[in-house]
Amino acid sequence: MKFFNLLFLLTALFGIASFTFPNQVFPNEVFGAPKKIESHKECPLCGMYPSRYPQFNCQLIFKDGTYEAFDSATGLLLYLLFSDKTGINPKPVDKIYFKHYLKESWLESSKSFFVIGSEIMGPMGIEFLPVDNKHAAEELKNQENGKEIISFKKIDRQYMIRAAKAGWLHFLAKKLVLDEN
Repeated sequence: MKFFNLLFLLTALFGIASFTFPNQVFPNEVFGAPKKIESHKECPLCGMYPSRYPQFNCQLIFKDGTYEAFDSATGLLLYLLFSDKTGINPKPVDKIYFKHYLKESWLESSKSFFVIGSEIMGPMGIEFLPVDNKHAAEELKNQENGKEIISFKKIDRQYMIRAAKAGWLHFLAKKLVLDEN
């Protein structure tokens, strides 16, 4: 009987600790950290499987701990900036991550610079290429004949419209962004 009481007490304490200190009890489940994109996870815009394109992965972590994965930075930006045209109403976002184009590691959006207008093709066509600093972006721009560098913080709806008009978005993204309906 003492064994079952002890087992019950330990289970209860572990449950309380995991509820009170989730990052300490489950250190691999850091709230807001990038998620491992499962093979069955579909892009909410195009239905493709982002895990098949690790170099171009990006993801939104929502405040409730769930996430959406995308196979291109353009797709993620359309999801956030053009919800009126996609018909998708995003949940409140906690973190945004892009895959660093050169290092293939996760990069927080606030630290992201994009090389725009290169001829690098990803799963959805022309790609925005994220890197972690201005110097790396300059080198990548020169190497890949990019047209511009922009920080994530400066990408807004107007910028995406300008990028579409310049031909820096893939066909479907351009159509969605420039559609007047």
